[in-house]
Order: sequence, then structure tokens, then C-alpha cells
Amino acid sequence: MIILGTSSALPTAERYPSAQILNFREKHFLIDAGEGTQIQMRKYKQSFQRIQKIFISHLHADHFLGLPGLLSSMALLGRENTLEIYGPDGIRTFLETTFRISDAYLSFPVEYIVTDPREPQLLYEDEHMLISSFPLFHRIACTGFLFREKEKTRKFDKKLLNKYFLTPEEIIRIKNGADYQAPDGNYYPNAEITIDPLPPRSYAYCSDTAPFEQLADYIKDVHTIYHESTFTMKHALRARETRHSTALQAAELARDAGASQLLLGHFSTRYTDLQEFLDEAQPVFANTQLAREGNTYEI
Repeated sequence: MIILGTSSALPTAERYPSAQILNFREKHFLIDAGEGTQIQMRKYKQSFQRIQKIFISHLHADHFLGLPGLLSSMALLGRENTLEIYGPDGIRTFLETTFRISDAYLSFPVEYIVTDPREPQLLYEDEHMLISSFPLFHRIACTGFLFREKEKTRKFDKKLLNKYFLTPEEIIRIKNGADYQAPDGNYYPNAEITIDPLPPRSYAYCSDTAPFEQLADYIKDVHTIYHESTFTMKHALRARETRHSTALQAAELARDAGASQLLLGHFSTRYTDLQEFLDEAQPVFANTQLAREGNTYEI
């Protein structure tokens, strides 16, 4: 996952508004698209045309104003493949109105999938992963996004092939947990001829939100959480008024959800030294990092 923007509300000379790209098995997903997203993509050498799906958390300007320019550039570069945009009701109207009044046309189809800000929703599934949205608690309808890798089959120990000729069907059955009865009568329990796969990976994107009790349940046991930390506790009143979170509250959420890693982002422009976010969060959740623009994070 590469971070493109970490600023809240206003861009600064050092930080752009929210945007990031998640690469899963060479499927590229853009999550939020604040102003300047395409500039950051060029800066960090991310291909416009490899983006397959775009996920927009809500319709505050710092999370979606980069879309018209990005889609226009995709068209100018000759894109033909369908682009899927997942987001709140209204994103389609915004984009189609923008292109209509500017007499601009896209060279590729766009499919719009409306997210539900009231309850968790399965958005996409294939043989390798599930993508869901879940409600957040902000001033307008807002959702987070959860990316979960499916359980992998066990890895087949190929040393068995040195003794026996196994058909592809037998190998698949073994990888799915079956034991093996060899033609010579030898019996091999599955645990002796397979290797545990790596645990499935998962990533939760918690955009603008105030703390609320159900959030930890929505993303229980997720590996990595990106959570907004617009403020520190010295501005806790302002956080509550605007339905945002502090670094401490983000750390408490990561702890309660049983996460392994926390990335903090969406920093207010009033902060120039981001170390105070870490100082506030790490005593509660030790494996906390600051999301830095241009950095790539393994999940």
C-alpha cells in the first residue's frame, strides 16, 4: 500500500489530501482521491491505467475532488477498460455533471456502485479476496473499507512427487486438506505432505470518523488499520465537534479490534511536528506508525 496524501481538509506544501493505492496480486485499488491525486501518482510512479477500482469514503472535498482530473487524464491516455467507482450516493451525479458542463467525454465505461452508510456491505468478491464497506460516524454519510484475503489452500510438499506420479486432481485434493493413499499402500496424513500457508492478510481503511462502539467489531482481528488522527488530545473538543478522532482514540480502536499494525493519517494542518501523534498513540498501541507520503507499507 502506497500513501499519496495524508492531510485533512487543506493541502499543505508538504502534504496532499487523502489518497492511497492498495496493490493486491497486481490488482490496483485507489482509496479516496483528494485534490492532486494524479500529481502524486506521477510523482511516485503509479500507473493511471492500472487502477481497476476506486473507493470513495464520503463527499467531503478533500476525499474526492481529485477524481475529475484523474479520469480525464485516463481518457486522454486512451483508457478503454471499465473503471468501477464505489462510493456514496451523489458521486455519479457530481462526475457526470462535471463532464457535461465542460463538454468532456470519457473513452471508457464507468460503473458506479453505491455504498451503504448504515450497515456493513459486501462490495466485491473473487477467488482470492473480499472487499466490504462499513459505517463510520462523521458529519455526513461516510464509510470505511475492509480488504480481506481469503484463506489460502495448504502448500503441497513436492517431495512426494519424487516417489509417486500424482494427478492434478489428487494434488488439488491434498492442498484442500485430503490425506493421500499411495498405490504401494503407504498412507500419508495431510499434515505430513503439506505446509501451512501464510495467514491471510487484511487491511481496514477508516476515513473520517469519531469513535463509536461498533467500529472495533466491524474490523475485528484485521492486520493493518489506517485510521484518521486529525487531532491530538489537546484538541479533543474540536475533534468531538467535527466528528473526527485523535491519535489516542485511533490507538484505542486498534487495541480493541485486535489489530497488528496501525497507520495514522489525515493530519490537521495546524500540526507541523507529527511526532506528537506517535507520542500519544504508542503507549496505548505500540506498533503505530505515521503514514508518510510516498512510503510503501507491507500488509
